[in-house]
Amino acid sequence: MSWIILFAVLGIILVSLELFLPGIVIGVAGGVCLAIAVGLTYAKYGAGAGNLALAALAIASAAGMLVWLFVFPRTRSGRSMITRLDLAESKSADSLDALLHREGDALTPLRPAGTVHIEGRRVDAVAESGLIGQGERIRVVRVEGNRVFVRKLANEPS
Repeated sequence: MSWIILFAVLGIILVSLELFLPGIVIGVAGGVCLAIAVGLTYAKYGAGAGNLALAALAIASAAGMLVWLFVFPRTRSGRSMITRLDLAESKSADSLDALLHREGDALTPLRPAGTVHIEGRRVDAVAESGLIGQGERIRVVRVEGNRVFVRKLANEPS
């Protein structure tokens, strides 16, 4: 029985490690260890004990998944691992479209990409042509998806 317990415990440890060290190899190795433990139970103790071991494994797996999904996110460790993003605060392409033809300042040099300040927002932008120095006035000339293209205000035709 010691080999069965060894493989079962090793499998549980490896599957648990997979949750924190993703990469599939550890999880597959843990699953193989659990399958070996169930197989050894069938071979050594017969179908009744094997079925019991398989049912216990299924119930323990379901319970572990429920704990992982519903209890763990409420713990300190769980909260530190989960990114909480408020969708209202996220920058969408629609909100970037509103910046078209607006003026601002280059916060960093754009060669050709950099950061600009437009109407109180920091926005990643791309210079349409040439280089734009830090602090120069810019105007948004087009928005393509999540890319904002700007031009030096001095080069902008009136």
